[in-house]
Amino acid sequence: MKKYVTLFLMITLLVSIPNTIKAETSNVVYTDEDYDRLHAVINHVENILHYGHAYNEETKLLPDAINTLTGEPARWVFPNRAEVPYANLANQQNFFRTLVGLSKVTGSDKYELQAKEIVGYFMDNYQNPNGLFNWGGHRAINLDNLEVQSTEGPNGPHELKNMMPFYELMLEVDEEKTTRFMKQLWTAHFYWDSQNMNRHGSYSTAFDQNVFGAPIPEDVIKMDEQGNPIIPDDSPGLLPFVNSATDLAYAALTLSNHTGDPVPKQWAEYLMRQYNLASNPVTGMTVYQFKSTAVTKSAIECANPAYTNSGCGDRVARQFRDFGPIAREANVAWKNTQAVYVDNILMLLEAGDKYGMTEFVDWSRQYLEGYLDYAYIRVDGQNKIIPMFIDGTLTYGYVVPEVGYFGPSNMRLDYVAMPTSYLLPILRTIVQTKQEDSITLWNHLRDIMHAFGLGDIGPNGGLSPNLNLDTSIDDPFALMTMVELYDLTKNPQYLDSARTIGNNIVREKFHRGFFVDSEIMLYSRLDQPDTLALLSLDAVIRGIDLENMPFYLADSGYIHGYLLADDGVTEDRSYTQNVIYTKTIYDWE
Repeated sequence: MKKYVTLFLMITLLVSIPNTIKAETSNVVYTDEDYDRLHAVINHVENILHYGHAYNEETKLLPDAINTLTGEPARWVFPNRAEVPYANLANQQNFFRTLVGLSKVTGSDKYELQAKEIVGYFMDNYQNPNGLFNWGGHRAINLDNLEVQSTEGPNGPHELKNMMPFYELMLEVDEEKTTRFMKQLWTAHFYWDSQNMNRHGSYSTAFDQNVFGAPIPEDVIKMDEQGNPIIPDDSPGLLPFVNSATDLAYAALTLSNHTGDPVPKQWAEYLMRQYNLASNPVTGMTVYQFKSTAVTKSAIECANPAYTNSGCGDRVARQFRDFGPIAREANVAWKNTQAVYVDNILMLLEAGDKYGMTEFVDWSRQYLEGYLDYAYIRVDGQNKIIPMFIDGTLTYGYVVPEVGYFGPSNMRLDYVAMPTSYLLPILRTIVQTKQEDSITLWNHLRDIMHAFGLGDIGPNGGLSPNLNLDTSIDDPFALMTMVELYDLTKNPQYLDSARTIGNNIVREKFHRGFFVDSEIMLYSRLDQPDTLALLSLDAVIRGIDLENMPFYLADSGYIHGYLLADDGVTEDRSYTQNVIYTKTIYDWE
């Protein structure tokens, strides 16, 4: 406890800025509460920079998360009990966006310069000769010895899944290294001869300057006589998960926009079109992957239902065979829905807005309308997802007969809670859709926001809401939604609601000088979206165009691999979000 008190005193004295900041281009009065929220963000940022850099002064890198009791980095504990403090820049993108956003609202370039310095150091020291960066789901930098550390065996692969790097900043820092990475991402992850895609990329794959030189092939997805998509089952374990496709497509689109070469953009459209072609023609819901796994393992291995690695055919077809042909991993609409209907759609909409991909906006509307029409339900006033396949076949109440990839035997499928993150893709789709075509989505948004305790946003257009201005919600996605509703309509009720939510976030989540998920949580994670949401609120109060602010796209960064289980004895294979970022101040010794 003595460490805790000392650290708290250092934090509270670290930053002191005068309350003289005024909104210069807005008719909105900048209040003391507005200043207090900004002051909390500044304190958090200054503490991250201070304690993050203090651990090892030989590097510019920051840890992925900071222990708010000691100021030390979070550590990955390997099965051999080696404790490694880690930095993984793929998992810090919202912090860099926060730094740039903070410079925009304060008028001080010091934070943006810090972001550029950190990113530049990383790119200079940790780009593999083939162009890939040493980051992502299975690699990090050991902050003790500054060497690349794998968590997935001795040579972990490259993996990005819905991480959406801050390419605008990276291109400013080093154009050559950034464009080399964006090209190599496709070289290492996409198999041009077979149209297979792998979430894992090899650091031994040679760089290909002409990676987009091959002619674009025919579509993978074909239709049967009834107009239903045929999902090929020929993937040798290299499944095209949509949460990897988002990063591939976003890189190719950014590359085309930066270089003026239209070909990478065409490849991005080709890749994302396969998911659209594989979507259900009746419901409009889309797929998690557009291929199924080929059988490559022996009959003996596949006789064991608990064997869930790729190689024994489609894992859902094995475990849910009672449902017939629709039972494919691609068609599940109750798992990985965040990847499909939130992160995927946010990328599609960003591409629609920035790069003129209007078909991406149409697809987003199709996916969300179908998903919400069929799978959304309110149960006891709570927003829920009904488990089903994408053709509308219900799996709710089904008792799984045997163990498999999707869970243990005798598991009963129940409603799944809908998180607040769904608000943003729904609203952003509405914003990019003609008002007369957005009625269905607006009505869904109206219902969902009411169930989240935000009040009634009113009829389509948002001109006559009846919001709950005393809401207790302290959620960054609710805050960003209210900010963007205000930006769309200029109705001050939305701004009043956003200020309430922002105040709630600071009150409930700003503790010991850092933003944390709740007061008792031990670690402050750099990729958390709360600070970026608070800065978007500060920007609209000042009259700063949101188009000029760093835009939230994802906070899906993670590290996955082998580590020591909580029992201190056995080996586990899990994620930082499940093992490290769940720890509370009461777990710390």
